Amino acid sequence: MARAGLLAGALPGEAALRVLFAAGTQFPFPRLDQVVLSVAHERPDWPLVYQAGPGAALEPFKTLANLVVQPLFDAEHYQRLFGEAELVVTHAGMGNILACLEQSKPFLMMPRRASLGEHRNDHQQDTAEAISARYGIPTFSAIEPLVEAILGRQGKALHTHEVREAIESERREFAKRLNSLVSSL
Repeated sequence: MARAGLLAGALPGEAALRVLFAAGTQFPFPRLDQVVLSVAHERPDWPLVYQAGPGAALEPFKTLANLVVQPLFDAEHYQRLFGEAELVVTHAGMGNILACLEQSKPFLMMPRRASLGEHRNDHQQDTAEAISARYGIPTFSAIEPLVEAILGRQGKALHTHEVREAIESERREFAKRLNSLVSSL
């Protein structure tokens, strides 16, 4: 694990933001590595955590006192880190997406791309586009716009409570339709 120290302060006039970056559990994710490094350098007082994925090169992260990084955290530790995060920046894996939606956790997505050797196919791009279209969750393919969104330079609000209400409403409607169907049989 690279550096365990997390600073409590923030830059003058702004609050520190606890950010969890999640590359998934299958492969390293060099584009997300660059995002993490940029944010860590821009906001040295923000407590950051990065699950970098198996095989990730951890050397570039070792000197960053505000970052805890591991290839993988055990499930219990990851759940605790997830719960503490104020923002999750994730690959477009369904586990993290569903957890964020169900727990009203603000999140941003950077789907892996097959053309960059980050995955076997582009199912994450398809997933991110569908989630973004349905719930308005921002998705990014380039490093700098994602860094800017994390740092708050775009000023785009993440209305995760509204998203959760929409999901719960859809579930209720689905349950009504399913009950109606079952009753008609």
